[in-house]
Amino acid sequence: MLKRSWLPALVTTVFVTVGTGCGDECIDQFDCRDKGTPPAGQVYACVENKCELRTLTPAPEEDAGTEVDAGTDAGTTTDAGTDAGTDPGTGPTACTPACSLEQACNVQTNTCEASGVTTPSTETSTQITAVLAAAAGAQSPALPISGAYVTYVKPAVTGSTEAGGFFLQAEANGPAVFVLGSASATAVAVGDRVTLNVTDKEVTTARNVVKTVTDLVVVSRNHGVWNLDTQTPPGLKVDVSGVDSFEDGGTAATFESRLVSVSGKLEAGAGSGAGFTGFAVDTAGEPTASNLRLRVPSTISSDLDLTAGCDVTVPTGIVWRFNLQSQVSVFRPEQLIVNSCPAPKLTEARASSTTEVQLTFDRKLDASTVQATDFTLAPAAAISAATVNGNQVALTTDALPPSTPYTLTVNGEVKDTAGKVLDAAANSATFTSLTPPPAGASLVINEVDYDNVGTDNQGAEFVEIHNRGTAAVDLSDVLLLFVNGNAGPTAPRAEYLRFALSDTKDAAGQPATSLPAGGYLIAAPQPFFDTVTLPAGTLRLIIKSTEAGTPNTDVIQNGFGDGVGLVQNATGVLLDSVFYEPGTQNATFNIATAAGEKTLNFEEGTRTSASDSGTNVGSLQRVPNGNDTNNNDADFKFVGTLTPGAPTP
Repeated sequence: MLKRSWLPALVTTVFVTVGTGCGDECIDQFDCRDKGTPPAGQVYACVENKCELRTLTPAPEEDAGTEVDAGTDAGTTTDAGTDAGTDPGTGPTACTPACSLEQACNVQTNTCEASGVTTPSTETSTQITAVLAAAAGAQSPALPISGAYVTYVKPAVTGSTEAGGFFLQAEANGPAVFVLGSASATAVAVGDRVTLNVTDKEVTTARNVVKTVTDLVVVSRNHGVWNLDTQTPPGLKVDVSGVDSFEDGGTAATFESRLVSVSGKLEAGAGSGAGFTGFAVDTAGEPTASNLRLRVPSTISSDLDLTAGCDVTVPTGIVWRFNLQSQVSVFRPEQLIVNSCPAPKLTEARASSTTEVQLTFDRKLDASTVQATDFTLAPAAAISAATVNGNQVALTTDALPPSTPYTLTVNGEVKDTAGKVLDAAANSATFTSLTPPPAGASLVINEVDYDNVGTDNQGAEFVEIHNRGTAAVDLSDVLLLFVNGNAGPTAPRAEYLRFALSDTKDAAGQPATSLPAGGYLIAAPQPFFDTVTLPAGTLRLIIKSTEAGTPNTDVIQNGFGDGVGLVQNATGVLLDSVFYEPGTQNATFNIATAAGEKTLNFEEGTRTSASDSGTNVGSLQRVPNGNDTNNNDADFKFVGTLTPGAPTP
């Protein structure tokens, strides 16, 4: 809070002369930095070409951080560079009339001043090219960059391990380079013109990164880097909306780390590294299916309700890159303009209890437009209340008879938060009311985490087995089987892994012969049990791969058309199964049992359209907990919170 209380004060500073700091000549206050740190409450200023020590009289404290002034001073001469972590991407302050790129804007006098850098921009670009071409590691001698402009500040993002930093560029057509924020203790801001020496670099997923620098000096500030290269005066930003080779073979490096603008239509979003969501962007130059990506923090994607079909504009973004995947990136909501989005659609209806139906829409809804009378059920059942939470609507109904198919229709004028009325062609969904727990024992596969973020080599995969019945289940004669739908079309089409539930143990490592009513059993590699605290009473079954030397790597397959099943060995009966990932893979397998070889179909009803994600934490889960309509697509959904040994949502 100290920053916000002083910055408005600094902008409105009243100076009182208390003495001369030196007789050194100066052009602006930056030439006085060799005087060292001034006494508390004072500052060195350049007055009539002389460095003088002056006292600050701050503005009243109660003005600090008000809605009127908060954030309006970013990039001013006195505070520029102090806000790199709190106001990432804020552009430089401009003079009127605007200065040329090579000139700095003195915001105190509204005048354009020479920056003091004499290195031609073409030479600076050559220096940046040399840094990009250098091998990773320590640079000896150090590689100089003189007169580059700070074009963008990349902050750290919640949920991501990517480092923050800033980007340097000298000409609109590049090249550009990313510098880690930890490379130097000297703070910078967008619009700064700097000199430095690169002493170490690294290459991360094919992206060039300056790791450490020395002698970083901010020579001048508030250069018009965010002007388009076609504006008067021109800046460093290029509109890439019409570029048709943004990610053609070998050209990704052309745009790496450069300042750009882009407009286009979003395709479906997907995880793009922890904490981020990426969208293919169809532009005039890169039409469907586009290789150009827009990458934003997932919190922004959620807050702005981004979805396929939204027309967006990035006024100013930076090109990030993962291997050869170019990604125009922004990091704050105000850096992205959502021009329009498609009308909302009803995507799913599920019974969450005997008197509640949960609806999911593809966009957030305006709660004021949603009433119980907007919805009807067939067969008819009364709906008494509708509660909105983002893109979810919970309907309170009369008690619905068990295992009954229903069609839910939206008849009223339900709108999203942008005021668009629900798409009339997507206003209905079917579901089956809850199936009550059966009398006696009943095992189901309740949760499957088969695709972890990153490589599946940390023993984090697991299968949760649940007894949804009213009596304990004898585990002595049950097999847990894993099948691969891409197995050959001819025999043998068998499981790739099998485990006997008779090997189940309790938390103390003692054999467990039965699973009580309502109980949970987790099947996972040993490292899972070493690192995860499970609820009391959860039983454990260790599973492992048959690959020599890597028993805990990729135990559960995550390709198209794989499955998990529970088989009664004595009878060869398939007790429960889930077949996941889309496709037309054969779900029928020949399983050896005590009753002989049985041909079993692991696709229960329709295979689930939900899928686990290698980029987002989560798993396939029965929703609601334990419900079994004998239709995988109706019973399972992807949920972002793991619940091993506990009820699913």
